[in-house]
Amino acid sequence: MAQNKRFIYEYKLIPDSTDVSDVKTEMMYLDTSKDGSKYYSYTVFNSDSLMKADLEKQLAATGSINVRSDMQKGNVRYKVTKTYPDYKTYIHRRLSMDAYKVSEDRKINWKISSEKEKIGEWNTQKAEAHFAGRHWTAWFSTEIPIQDGPYKFQGLPGLIVKIEDKTGSHRMELRGIRNITGDLDINVFEAKEVAINSKQFQKVLKEYENDPTKGIKQMQMGGANIIMTGKDGDSARFAKEQEDRLKAQIKKDNNRIELDIVR
Repeated sequence: MAQNKRFIYEYKLIPDSTDVSDVKTEMMYLDTSKDGSKYYSYTVFNSDSLMKADLEKQLAATGSINVRSDMQKGNVRYKVTKTYPDYKTYIHRRLSMDAYKVSEDRKINWKISSEKEKIGEWNTQKAEAHFAGRHWTAWFSTEIPIQDGPYKFQGLPGLIVKIEDKTGSHRMELRGIRNITGDLDINVFEAKEVAINSKQFQKVLKEYENDPTKGIKQMQMGGANIIMTGKDGDSARFAKEQEDRLKAQIKKDNNRIELDIVR
């Protein structure tokens, strides 16, 4: 385990508690090095890379950018980083045009059971904990001697191979391991992040959910014009549709992984 490793998790989530049949699936990466780890969505990472290249091409060619509603893909738009060996944990979130690095100061108090289970090719042991408004059951493997896991979960005597909340709304399971060649910098996410704590972030999140397009309306990038258009080219109507769409998304996002976060 001296090499940099990529642990690939399948994440199944139910974003809307009123529609439990709508189960989303996202492939997540937990990249680890001697300095720490970063957890993020492969789907979102790939989509954002393609979108960035497209917008830069537009800006260079025309001096303006056309942000299309179909550019962003993926459900899990946050990232989580942890530093080793102290396991300081941060969640990285973008709300509109602002990026935040939110520190996590809550300790996960695991209760390790003697119960064991074979999951895939790994021999695992059961542990349980209450965290962020949910009761979690984890299965960890000492065969993978890294005290880490998906999302903010860490602190067990081996890698978390599977973890699920009591309601079955959020489930993450290890599907594969790869070596990572070259250097791995866990800190490279956003050029300008605002560092805040979880309490401060709750206030920011509440303001965003009250007016999710405020930042887009005010946005100016290097003096360029920001054009938001639908298929018919009506920018005003598209902006209203965008606002309605975001508010509808927020309303449906009522089954978050952290239930104790502000609604």
